[in-house]
Amino acid sequence: MKKLMWTTFWTITIVATIYSVTTGESFVSMSQSVSVDHQEMERYLSTEVMEPNFGGDVWTSYQILDTNTTKHEVYVWALIQEYVQEGDRFEQGSGMSVPLVLYLDDDDESFTIQGHRLPRDGSSYPTDLWTMFPVHVQLAISPHPDGIVTKLHTQMEQKLSHSQHGKDGKED
Repeated sequence: MKKLMWTTFWTITIVATIYSVTTGESFVSMSQSVSVDHQEMERYLSTEVMEPNFGGDVWTSYQILDTNTTKHEVYVWALIQEYVQEGDRFEQGSGMSVPLVLYLDDDDESFTIQGHRLPRDGSSYPTDLWTMFPVHVQLAISPHPDGIVTKLHTQMEQKLSHSQHGKDGKED
C-alpha cells in the first residue's frame, strides 16, 4: 500500500511538472482577476476583430471565460455579427462566434487591449485551443459551448431590440 501511494505521488508530480513546462501553467492555479472595462471590450471586439462585408454595423456580445494577470490575457467567447438596417428591421451580414485571447498592455494600469488571437479553422483548431487557453477554459468550450452561444444570441437580440426601440422613440 505504501509503495502504491509513493508511485501515485511521483506519477502525479512528474505529470504536473511536464504539463507546467509544456504549457506554462499549473494544475493548481489561483483565480487571477483582471479588471475589465466592458466599454473597451465592446469597442475592440466590434472594430478590431472583424470587418463588415455588407456595409452594416458590427455588433458584439461576449462572455469572459477567464483572465490571467501573469500573462496579461483575457479569454472570451465572442459573438460578432454585422447587421444591415433594411427599413425597420435588421438583416444579418457577416459574422462569427469564436473563442478569443485578448492581449492587454502589461505596462498600463488601465484596461488597454493590444491585440488578439483566435484559433485557426479546421484541423489546426484543437491544437490552437491547447496552446492558447488554460485547461479549464478548453474544457468549457470544447467541442462547442452551445449554452454560451445561445445566451450570447439572446443578448444580441436584446441589444438590437433596445436599439430599435430607442430609434422609434427618437422619431416620434
